[in-house]
Amino acid sequence: MKTRPILGLLTASLLIAAGLHAAEPAQTKTMLVLDASGSMWGQIGGKTKIAIAREAVDSMLDGWNGGDLGLIAYGHRRKGDCADIEVLQAIGPDTAAGIRKQVNALNPKGMTPITASVRMAAEQLRFTEQKATVILVSDGEETCSADPCALGKELEAAGVDFTAHVVGFDIQAGSKAHRQLQCLAANTGGRYIEARNAAELNEALGEVAAAKPAPKPRVKSAQEWLPGYSLYWVAGTKLEGVEDNSGTQSLDFTTEQTAKDCQAVCYANDSCAGWHYEPTGSFFIDHPRCFLKGKGAPLSLEKQGSDWVAGVKPGVEIIHDGDAE
Repeated sequence: MKTRPILGLLTASLLIAAGLHAAEPAQTKTMLVLDASGSMWGQIGGKTKIAIAREAVDSMLDGWNGGDLGLIAYGHRRKGDCADIEVLQAIGPDTAAGIRKQVNALNPKGMTPITASVRMAAEQLRFTEQKATVILVSDGEETCSADPCALGKELEAAGVDFTAHVVGFDIQAGSKAHRQLQCLAANTGGRYIEARNAAELNEALGEVAAAKPAPKPRVKSAQEWLPGYSLYWVAGTKLEGVEDNSGTQSLDFTTEQTAKDCQAVCYANDSCAGWHYEPTGSFFIDHPRCFLKGKGAPLSLEKQGSDWVAGVKPGVEIIHDGDAE
């Protein structure tokens, strides 16, 4: 069996928000992307989600000192129209009053074109040499036949350098929307935060407003998705101060779950550095399995069948990477 040694996977430092007033330096440019699709009329604790979002944005703006800020909304003008995306406030200084006015006037109606909306935001930011950030607030999954998870890599290939922090508002854990939004944040070096009610949405917006972009991943894109490989621990070896199998988990999957689901689980787990997907029938097991690999310990890539997939999480540093034989 051919193996490819990888010694020492180290996760990038987690972003710890220090509160709303510890925001980015003034030169940062940020675009807020707000969900105004029809589902925002849903209620939490007797109050509509759009009303809760208005209050949370208002609170965020009260303490905003994170540089230039703009606003994009989607789904606010027409039902059933995936092109219903609009720049409501161009990025600039002293835009809080204008953003408040636009957010208070939103009338949720339509679809959820997350991918196209974040792409528009990134395009608005692409010609700046300063740090660029997107803050997305959404309560549902993409409904316009696009893939938010793939967007980060697509924009990177096009030379668009930005970070997307994502707030999943009233999103069910493990749902398609949950996986999509987590993956979008992970693929751009951003944070994903869940908010289930008004207080948590206020807190989440404060955290992402204060968060600094993660260091750019030092892992090649090809190493994030490796068909035909598994990722195993190197027996009897370890890094100093790191126990063997630290953070390792084995998850039984249903037959409907795929390698993409395994990757998404890893991206959502702060202690996960790498993963591999084991298809049905491997080692006489009648269901797929997902293996998560923790921080720091030495691992090796091993050649397997074509249905296996392994990967290394964005933001993880490969300390030593041998060549495959």
